[in-house]
Amino acid sequence: MRLISIWLALGLALGLAACQRAASPPENIPTAEIEWREGDVDDALAEAKESGKPVMLYWGAKWCPPCNQMKSTLFKDAGFVAETRNFVPVYLDGDSEGAQRWGERFGISGYPTVIILRADGSEITCLSSATTVSQLPEILRVAATRTTPIETLFAAAAKNPAALSRDEWRLLAAFDWQNDPRHFSDPARAGALLDRLAAAAPDGALERRFTLLALTINAKKGSDGQYRLDQTQQTRLLKILPAILSNSEEVTANRLELSYSIPPLLAALPDVRRRGTLGASLVTALDRVYGDEALPIPDRLGTVAADIALAGAEGGPLPPAVREKVRARAAWADKAATDPMVRQSVISNAAALLHEAGDNAGAKRLLEAELKRSASPYYYMLDLAGIAEDEQDGPAAIGWARKVHETAQGSATRVQWAIEYSKTVLRQAPDDKAAVEASAAAVIDELGKNPGSYYQRTRAKVSAWGSLIRQWSEAHDGAAALGRLDARMVDVCARQGEEAADCRRWAKAA
Repeated sequence: MRLISIWLALGLALGLAACQRAASPPENIPTAEIEWREGDVDDALAEAKESGKPVMLYWGAKWCPPCNQMKSTLFKDAGFVAETRNFVPVYLDGDSEGAQRWGERFGISGYPTVIILRADGSEITCLSSATTVSQLPEILRVAATRTTPIETLFAAAAKNPAALSRDEWRLLAAFDWQNDPRHFSDPARAGALLDRLAAAAPDGALERRFTLLALTINAKKGSDGQYRLDQTQQTRLLKILPAILSNSEEVTANRLELSYSIPPLLAALPDVRRRGTLGASLVTALDRVYGDEALPIPDRLGTVAADIALAGAEGGPLPPAVREKVRARAAWADKAATDPMVRQSVISNAAALLHEAGDNAGAKRLLEAELKRSASPYYYMLDLAGIAEDEQDGPAAIGWARKVHETAQGSATRVQWAIEYSKTVLRQAPDDKAAVEASAAAVIDELGKNPGSYYQRTRAKVSAWGSLIRQWSEAHDGAAALGRLDARMVDVCARQGEEAADCRRWAKAA
């Protein structure tokens, strides 16, 4: 089951649209006053060159819960809307024709992502979704005046961070460090730069922010899936966390890391007493975040994830008080989220939290009720498939996963959900060769409907899935089935243009 913060989980990226002057907002994006362009991305970049304004690129999808949260909050914020007039704002739905190819060019894949581009297409910055609404107008103001690409800023930061300007520190603090495979495909490189920034930060809040990010990126998991912190990392965590928790502004600024990333690191501390004291302080601080009505509902709801993680790390069943707290927060979120777009994020997150707390019945009731009112019910079906898998109900899991694929909308989305269907069959019925082959063929059929689409998000997902198919073939005497599937891919790959050769390696060993 996907336990997610609205921004952290989906690993988050963003996109664009192209540009028709004075176009009305794209479908499903609220009519704030952002003058979204749709059409050809080249036109948007050309307009940026003519106007001298940078491009603000938004990449999302209609079904994506965090995207709809962003549309219903940030894109309606007056300060944010005002600053967008200094940009050429463009929107691209990941399911639109050619979208994945643009995602490849700009190095974006997860939904949603907001990046600022120069007219030549080089990146100025990528905005972290954790940045508060109050901070974003200032970040946009800074980004609108930048003329150098982000790579230049990274180089300057690595060489001499003490020479960075205040505006450059602001950009780096608001950068989406957790979601940037284009510049930091190796997390160790990002962690090293964050360590360097922490050491040179001009004030305590920035030092703690960069240290926190460095810890979350550098921490390593053991073979049991639990984090291991070396002595230096333990010392740094024990130094910065109490200071952050004592400052309400820093708690808010770091709320997503505190809710999701820090609890498992706390669990890695060997000192039981200190672990318990800091854990209690963390929960208290996050309870205050939950009570902050100025924050988005999903962010407030997500704070209870720390309670689950901290209690679960101590072993044994989850304490009844924690389970009741999760149920109460889920019920609150269900009632408070009246906007349909906000609900899409909230219900999925609430169900995930209930599931993590061991209340599968409550999670299923919430999801099944939402199927009847949601415009994208297939998203919740995937959650129901995940719960069925955890309950070891293979037929139900496969049934939900199949229904997700059958009802999903959008070209790239249908490929993605067909892959999830196939992967579910691989996990739940690996000995049923006919079922494995049929579900895999569904993926190939979806790819065949989209010539020239083998880019970025789609390519990455197909490649990872292809490796699973190959491993299944080797373990289950499936060479004949793999041969038939590969034969089906020949025609599909031949229609993928410059990506044809890469496509043909879909199930080959690295």
